[in-house]
Amino acid sequence: MKWPLQQPPFPRSDMPLYNRYYLHARGATRGDPTIVWGTDVEWEELQNYLRRLNEGARVLLSPVHVLLKATAHAVVQHPRFNCRVVGRRVYAYHEINLRLAFRDRRHGDVRVVLLRRANELSLVDIAQSVWSVAIEHASGNWAGDRDCRRLQRLPTIVFHWVWRLYSWLDTRFPLPALGRLDGLRSGAVFVNDLSFQGAPPMRCYKPSRFPDESTTVSVTLGPVEHKALVRNGVVTAGRVAPLIVRADHRLVDSCQLAQFVATLREVLQHPAALDRRQSGAHGPNDISSTQARRFVEREPGEAA
Repeated sequence: MKWPLQQPPFPRSDMPLYNRYYLHARGATRGDPTIVWGTDVEWEELQNYLRRLNEGARVLLSPVHVLLKATAHAVVQHPRFNCRVVGRRVYAYHEINLRLAFRDRRHGDVRVVLLRRANELSLVDIAQSVWSVAIEHASGNWAGDRDCRRLQRLPTIVFHWVWRLYSWLDTRFPLPALGRLDGLRSGAVFVNDLSFQGAPPMRCYKPSRFPDESTTVSVTLGPVEHKALVRNGVVTAGRVAPLIVRADHRLVDSCQLAQFVATLREVLQHPAALDRRQSGAHGPNDISSTQARRFVEREPGEAA
């Protein structure tokens, strides 16, 4: 059992007026606390960066791993995004934990990976953790499968009231995290990679809010496409990917969201600034680059 939230909550006197307005509003007719900012990320430098690293890396690195590392870096720079609302009070998380969604083709369902203390992990550590969990899901060895099956077997009326009770408690009290699935509440940021092969160009995307209040930030990377870019006053052809960030207006305002997106975008466009520690001995659970490539060939990457 872990307590993901810090005590005490933020003092009410530190809350800006308009954040407090959204914090105390009720119902969609009185206020929507969701704000979304979309931008483009130039892709060439990120692609070249990954190509160089993968030539000698012991684990296959992909854009989603860089996205996770860049997101953790942005949260460190803007700690207000690592908070959540409980009972109209704002609490900060103890750790910077990230959630990553991916599609489990075995069950035709979406699964979520929780990366604990992502800001302390190197790029290789992040890739190792994500590949390990993905391969566990693909091979049917994930420890949380039993919990998922138990929830799916619940009768509809039982599932409904269990969720209603859990939701009522979770939105009013800073509860501890119990079990594997409940531990997913320990992260404020949800990362979604929609740059999978075959995805159409993204012109607009609004991430849905989670039924609970634990995830207050959503970072989505869209499919890469060719566009005309202006570089040094010259129009050239380049590759860009859309980056969409949703935030909670009860916690941050549009200026803070713009600063967060700018930090994230800058790191993605210049990824060499990230931690590139590649040292570390192979352990019994290490996922080799060959294993990861075989997994990609068997289960093409596709996020929720």
